[in-house]
Amino acid sequence: MEQEIRTFAKSIGIEKCGFTHYNEKSAIVCLFPYFQGYCEGNLSLYARSIDYHLIIREKLGRLSEFICTLAPQSICENFADIGPEIERQLAYNAGLGFYGKNGMLINDDFGSYFFIGYILCDLPLKADKPLSKSCIGCNACINACPGGALKSGFDISKCASHISQKKGDLTENEIAILEKSGLIFGCDTCQRVCPHNNITPKPMCEFTEDLIHSLTKEDIENLSNKEFMRKYKNRAFSWRGKNVILRNLKFIN
Repeated sequence: MEQEIRTFAKSIGIEKCGFTHYNEKSAIVCLFPYFQGYCEGNLSLYARSIDYHLIIREKLGRLSEFICTLAPQSICENFADIGPEIERQLAYNAGLGFYGKNGMLINDDFGSYFFIGYILCDLPLKADKPLSKSCIGCNACINACPGGALKSGFDISKCASHISQKKGDLTENEIAILEKSGLIFGCDTCQRVCPHNNITPKPMCEFTEDLIHSLTKEDIENLSNKEFMRKYKNRAFSWRGKNVILRNLKFIN
């Protein structure tokens, strides 16, 4: 059954699929590569396409339907972005990657530019084994982080991606970190410098369509909150609303 699931997953664009166990259930863990190339812009690469939640849910929904044709009595639950720690650990356990010093999971074919989604089901699927390898430990990600968030474990308060998404006024130090990152939403710095990303991964086609590389003040300042959500509701950057984006634009040229 594992091979049938993998074969169907590939037929709908999911190239990497692994199996592990979680809370007495089988977990079918899938990777969703999104790297579109390094093109200038002020949005993190992951936020330039259609919202990844929508894409992952649609793919996992189709995979769940297929699993139910194999085992009609099975019950499947789909999860997308439920929590990076849980998702990365499941993907690691399923043999889909190894950890970098930046906490990202790294896959030999995709680097670290992928999302993770998984299905929990009650089928007795055989678990894959974690990979017996690790990152090269060059510390490039640690040294390049705009806020120094990786110098001792992970300090989220110094993470540019976190700062770009938090509400309210920013401190002078937070503004300096945001300016150094050069992005108004998210941050790619630790991934850009990672040697494991010196590959050309093939993204899912859904992550290459209808891209928005940048936002300007003129794009959004005259939109009401409802108009902003209506225009960008299918984008990952919309969840914080337009005021956070406008605030960040003041500090990023």
